Amino acid sequence: MTAKYQRIRVRIMRVGPDTAHVSVPSYAAGQILVAVPTFDLMPATGMTRAQLTGTDLTATANADATTDTALHLHDWETEAPLPATGPGWMASNKPPSR
Repeated sequence: MTAKYQRIRVRIMRVGPDTAHVSVPSYAAGQILVAVPTFDLMPATGMTRAQLTGTDLTATANADATTDTALHLHDWETEAPLPATGPGWMASNKPPSR
């Protein structure tokens, strides 16, 4: 079976010295955090570990993945993020109340 790769939106939720955890709204409604190497994100974004938490990025991922490890997230970009989708996206994306 061939993987179907496409650009997706992700949000960096936690950043540790070796591993960062990202939420992928298009996978499990963003409820399962996907582990990625912190040192893959830092040079791709130009950000320090402290700056990464809460950052929205786009990445290339296997759209046919059935497990978090099969997503094979790579090719990180800080370009304009895609629109948020799914009920699992963070409440901080809601517009401010009036």
